[in-house]
Amino acid sequence: KTDIEDGNLVYLPNGQSAKSGLNKSMLDAAHGQFASVLKYVAWKLGKNVLFVDPKGTSQYCWNCLNKVPKELSQRWHSCQCGESLDRDENSAKLTY
Repeated sequence: KTDIEDGNLVYLPNGQSAKSGLNKSMLDAAHGQFASVLKYVAWKLGKNVLFVDPKGTSQYCWNCLNKVPKELSQRWHSCQCGESLDRDENSAKLTY
């Protein structure tokens, strides 16, 4: 919203920063609720859910566990063991 004050256009506060914080809170709550439901459904099916810190997961080869450093812009994983696949697929296959 705007207002004209002394012939000048003035923007009125709309609480955008408060809305932004609320949106982040809602997103965090939704993610937490999703994780709870996922764990419950897995329990009902006799399965386990393992939450992994994603930091650095695409840096290791899922096949031989060698560290293969790469830039974020590099989308392909190629290792000296011969494994070559998309870095997201490599991270998904990686188990500890």
